Amino acid sequence: MELRHLTYFLQVFDSGSISAASREIHIGQPSLSRQIRKLERDLGVTLFTSGSKATPTPAGIAFLPIARDLVARAQQAEANIKAMDHKEALRLTIAGPPTTVADVIGPFIAISGADGLLSNIREVLPNAVYRELETYRADLAVGTSPPPTNLEYLVIGYSPIWAQVPHSAGRAERSEITLEELATLPIAIVDDNHNVRRIFDQAISEAGLSSEIAFETQSTQASQALAAANRAVCITSDDPRFDLEPLYIKQSGREATLSITLYCAWSKDHFAAELIRGTAQSLKKFYETRDSKVRHQFN
Repeated sequence: MELRHLTYFLQVFDSGSISAASREIHIGQPSLSRQIRKLERDLGVTLFTSGSKATPTPAGIAFLPIARDLVARAQQAEANIKAMDHKEALRLTIAGPPTTVADVIGPFIAISGADGLLSNIREVLPNAVYRELETYRADLAVGTSPPPTNLEYLVIGYSPIWAQVPHSAGRAERSEITLEELATLPIAIVDDNHNVRRIFDQAISEAGLSSEIAFETQSTQASQALAAANRAVCITSDDPRFDLEPLYIKQSGREATLSITLYCAWSKDHFAAELIRGTAQSLKKFYETRDSKVRHQFN
């Protein structure tokens, strides 16, 4: 069993067909088919059904995590050797939700300078962020829910969940709004693929209230645009856009305002775990500085 055959298998699996995979890796379709059949003979199983779509068999599905693990370990070993023998800079990939990428990860890379280790970002939905580590598509990930127990992690900060309104709405002269007030207003908010929605819904429920979700969106920018059009109050952890003013959301009987926890996670077994831990600590320091500036700006 050769490593290149494993990469071919993964490409076919991810692409959904031999023809699509052959275009991606620039190998002729007949040649790629022969390589897949060779791998099947070596393993003694059929990995894909015959036909244009190359649907994975149960054996193919079972073999997927094994193949990903073997390829990832080979890539990690190669990167480790290069870093040691050729003193080449280690390049890390980080995964995160769109909001975190735009407001935290991107700016962090920008200020990290030439010595920064982060060189690529995978933007994914919040509920899929830790799977990027399991499938070795990323070396570390920033998520808004507690990571699985097999991962090492660091809490990098707490992001306010804002109620964002147009400056002309009158409420912008204040810094806070209560859940009780929000329960009387039309709301624009992302769907429950996002932790912001789940946290807001839970807070409303625990307060014994109900809210009018006038607009459920798949994009925070859509929610913000609706608020800017004065059609709803936008609930989000994103930085304000469209000249919106953010209000902290006050919960009855609690001193802390509504917020979302940001976790940075990585595999304990990663060959560069120490360097990743150092990057996570730098990200935490960056976020703490950024958060204090944001809070000062809107207080």
